[in-house]
Amino acid sequence: MRAESVDFLRQYLNTPSPTSFEGPGQRVWCDYARPFADEVHTDAYGNCAAVLNPDATPRIVLDGHGDEVGMIVKFITDEGFLRVQFLGQVDAVRMPGQRVHIRTRKGPVLGVVALLPMHIARQLADEKKDQDMAVHDLAIDIGAKDGKEARKRVAVGDSITIAADFEMLTDDVFTARGTDDRLGTFTAIETLRLLAEKRDTLDCCVIAHSAVQEEVGMFGAYMAAFNLRADAVIAIETGIATDTPDVDPKRFGEINVGGGPLIHIGRENHPAIIERLRAAAKARKITLQINAFMEDHGTDASSFYMQMGGIPSAVVCVPTRYIHSPIGTARLSDLAETIELLETFCSNIKTNDVFRVEI
Repeated sequence: MRAESVDFLRQYLNTPSPTSFEGPGQRVWCDYARPFADEVHTDAYGNCAAVLNPDATPRIVLDGHGDEVGMIVKFITDEGFLRVQFLGQVDAVRMPGQRVHIRTRKGPVLGVVALLPMHIARQLADEKKDQDMAVHDLAIDIGAKDGKEARKRVAVGDSITIAADFEMLTDDVFTARGTDDRLGTFTAIETLRLLAEKRDTLDCCVIAHSAVQEEVGMFGAYMAAFNLRADAVIAIETGIATDTPDVDPKRFGEINVGGGPLIHIGRENHPAIIERLRAAAKARKITLQINAFMEDHGTDASSFYMQMGGIPSAVVCVPTRYIHSPIGTARLSDLAETIELLETFCSNIKTNDVFRVEI
């Protein structure tokens, strides 16, 4: 992957973008898109679209969501500690001991999630406090001597993200906060960049889309379905890798970081799009990983495919370990192959192609 793309990925992942507070990350994404997109526009809630070949048909949307999980300040105690509410699905057990950044109107404030010293925790072990921990048990310490001082620095409604930046573990493997799902929005805009280099031979319209509020209900995609008027949508997600200790592939499927792009089969995943993805992978000699659709999880594709009478949709994933944590871990090579797959998919679409289940 070219150095400029990795630099963008680093800047993008390091920019706080918790759900409902996506603005800073969305601006980074739009600024990157403007030099090569024909159009860049946003809607009332901050969904962002970069468009190539806007007058062509069909209209293909490559969607990721630009938000990440986080927290929001809910209450400030008289002792100066912050009580919080989660933004999206966060595991309370993993939070104590983390450094966090609180985004305030005056600028970022550093805090730490309070943690019981091990000497006390051992004495309370039979209460199983760590196993029963919930969001209301968490307290953030910003070093304030009391509530009055804390309220001068932080306000109820300020957003919070874990303080963890992009780092390379090897020349291919990286770790970062917010991989879900800015790896998807990165893939979408990088695919558009490559397609822009051969726009004269592109028959369809391609829209890279960065949706808001996926982590709290896939709401940005509901809005975008009406605004974008897509003929087909590919939601690009982080695929939950199962190649880590204590994860049983017989239960969750076999998904490996370094194994190439992942596609889902069933439910929202339209058979005609899946067949075109298989053909694109074969043409570029890309190995596809396959899994059944996620029974108890949704993606933006879950929103798109139920709108406008049924928009043909599918999910393509970048295999990622430890999502919804500050150490999401993936490979640049998997990202590159996912981009190559989608570039080929879009390049092979001809004017007025349709996506239908043949009966």
